[in-house]
Amino acid sequence: MTDLNPSAAAEQEAVFFARESFLGELKTLNRDHPTTGFGISLRTHSGEHYLLANARMPLPAAKSEGFPTGRRVACLENGDRFSSIEVLADSKSFETISPRAEAEILGNALDLIARIDTLTSVPAGRVAHAPEIAATGTGG
Repeated sequence: MTDLNPSAAAEQEAVFFARESFLGELKTLNRDHPTTGFGISLRTHSGEHYLLANARMPLPAAKSEGFPTGRRVACLENGDRFSSIEVLADSKSFETISPRAEAEILGNALDLIARIDTLTSVPAGRVAHAPEIAATGTGG
């Protein structure tokens, strides 16, 4: 029997932690914007791809394809544990929201990305000494 190498094991732990910790964040987005589908796409440095979504976000046939109607709201690239963290919204429902709601969603998405990156990048018991990486929104 072979064990995962330490890097792969750390990635798996980070993905598990993100899934368990941030499903509630998707519920909050869903509550605040009940007609919009939201998804989170996590890509690890080793190439694995994980998707989290609320019930309104159409799912892909294969996760490597990404969300079929996903419009990128915000993205962080080259974090400690993930090569990318994206928050996406269902483009069909996102077209009908107001600019104010879009700004609120962007703020929530940036907070969510920052929390995922911060909480999954520092192993338990270790203090981060690296500068923080800021997540930025992408134009619509």
